[in-house]
Formats: sequence, structure tokens, C-alpha cells
Amino acid sequence: MEIINLDKVSFNWQDILARLSKGRRKSSSEDMVVTAERACKEGLPALHMQSVIEVYEKIDLLDGCLVLSLGGGAKEKLLVGPRAGYLVPAEKVAVVLNTVGSGLVALMQDYSQKKDYLMMYCLDLIGVQALAEVSSNARKYVESMAEKMGCGVGPSMQPGSVNGWGVDGQSHLYRLGHGEKIGLKLNEAAFLVPHISNSAVIGLGADYSENKVGSMCHECPRREECLWRRENVE
Repeated sequence: MEIINLDKVSFNWQDILARLSKGRRKSSSEDMVVTAERACKEGLPALHMQSVIEVYEKIDLLDGCLVLSLGGGAKEKLLVGPRAGYLVPAEKVAVVLNTVGSGLVALMQDYSQKKDYLMMYCLDLIGVQALAEVSSNARKYVESMAEKMGCGVGPSMQPGSVNGWGVDGQSHLYRLGHGEKIGLKLNEAAFLVPHISNSAVIGLGADYSENKVGSMCHECPRREECLWRRENVE
């Protein structure tokens, strides 16, 4: 198991302002400028960006179920669903969990109670972008692992974002990936808490032709309303 910390982000308040103003015909208002700057001043120090990665040997893939070795002869079936074929070339599987921490979410809740919704939205933009960067950092780590093994990598597959693999699958990844090690919890609906967090599995194997972890956005049923895509993909 590896725990990875990300100490800083690559964006600043001007980038948040640009995302806040995206699609507007008018120039940014003074209130938007002040709020974007204040959101970064308060929100960036509240980030606690971490990833935890656990790697398992793949034993088999049967009827959409990934069979993993837990060591000592123990094994576990992980139901991935009809898109499990993306894991056919895998020899090992990395279970990855990422979070921006609870501090930013608490700050958002505070401004929600104050009914300062513009500030809350700017903080949410910070969280979405920060989660994208901590997730990217974790993918790069998996890519470096694969390179050392002399193999390639498959796409990042997230429960709730892959057809046929519901968000309830996140409960298994939470346990297999030791989400508690980075302060994560699960609610009754199998969503990670704090909510600006995610989980994924990534296959590693010699039969993968790619050395960069790919996206499953084209499979996601929430593709059109995804905030991350709206803010980051033209």
C-alpha cells in the first residue's frame, strides 16, 4: 500500500475566475473577481490532497467479476460488470482512492449556511480541479509502477462512471484500497465522505499497449452533466 500526498496545485484564482466566467458574454463583475480571489485565499490552504494505492494480483475474470488474490491463498470477487473486458489484459490491478480532504468541504458548508452561494460555487470549482490534479498524480504513480514492471496500463475505471458498474461498487474499492488510511468514510449510499473524492481500478499488464492511463468518460452515463468535463474539456 502506498499513500501519496500532493502539496500544491497548478492553478490560481485567475484560473477559477476564468472557469466562473466561462460562457459569459459580459466581462467578469467586480464581485466575481473578489470572490474568486477570496475563495483561493481561503480554500487552497484547506486542501489536504491524498491518494492511497493498493495493488493486487489478478487471478481470473469470470462473467464480469474480477477475481483478486488477497495473499495467503485468500481471494475475492469484485463485480465490475459488462465492461470488465478492459481488465482482460491485466496481470495486476491497482485500487486507487483520491480525496481533497474534509477541510474544503467544511468551508463550503459554512458558506452555504451563510447563503453565500457564489463563494460556495467558487470553492466547489477549486475542489473539482484539485481532485482532478490529485487523481492525475495518482495515475502517474501507477504509470511509473507499470514502467518499472515493463508493462502497460489500462484505463481508469470508476464505479458509477462505467456502464453496468454502479456506485455501490465503491464500497468494495473503499475496503480493498484502505480508504480509511486517508480519512475517507462511506455513507449509506456508498458515496465517499468527504464527497470531493473518488475511487478507481486500473489494470497493469504486458498485453496493454498504452503506457498512459486512459479515460472512461465515453462510457459514463453522467457524461453530459459532468462538472469536471464542463470545466476542463472543450
